[in-house]
Amino acid sequence: MGSPLGVLFANFFMGTVEEQVFGDIQRPSTYCRYIDDTFICVKSESELQVLRQTFEEKSGLHFTMEKSTDGALPFLDVLLKVEEDTISTSVYVKSTNAGHCLNGQSECPDRFKETTIAAFVRRALSHCSEWKNVHREIDRVSQMLVDNGYPHHVVSSVVKRTINKCWHRNIY
Repeated sequence: MGSPLGVLFANFFMGTVEEQVFGDIQRPSTYCRYIDDTFICVKSESELQVLRQTFEEKSGLHFTMEKSTDGALPFLDVLLKVEEDTISTSVYVKSTNAGHCLNGQSECPDRFKETTIAAFVRRALSHCSEWKNVHREIDRVSQMLVDNGYPHHVVSSVVKRTINKCWHRNIY
């Protein structure tokens, strides 16, 4: 995946494998893929094992899988939770994430620093299905940014401006 074309090749390869697999077995009712990460809902453990085995036979690859725990499953950087037939989403951050980002004291234009803050806010707005999760994520990110040398008043200002801009454009 170190090549600029790596993503393109991986996506093409997985699309070819999917064609072969779903030519032999029925496609699950929920099947989503982003490059080489898939999100699948199946009815039984045996259906999952057949799907995994078929993918491995057709591709020559080894597939790892993560099952939901207590109704929660991370996919990419979104945490999906199922509670009483309701699905909620929030930002998922791996436990190994050290919280590094562009340092607030670095010698770069202020617009780069503001864009860094705004990107975290937009991610919270787009990934979280409930306002309480948005607030929790913005609080976490704000502290991370302050820890990375951003002045608190700058973080607060950019957070408010970004939320207002997204709200008025209905981007949330």
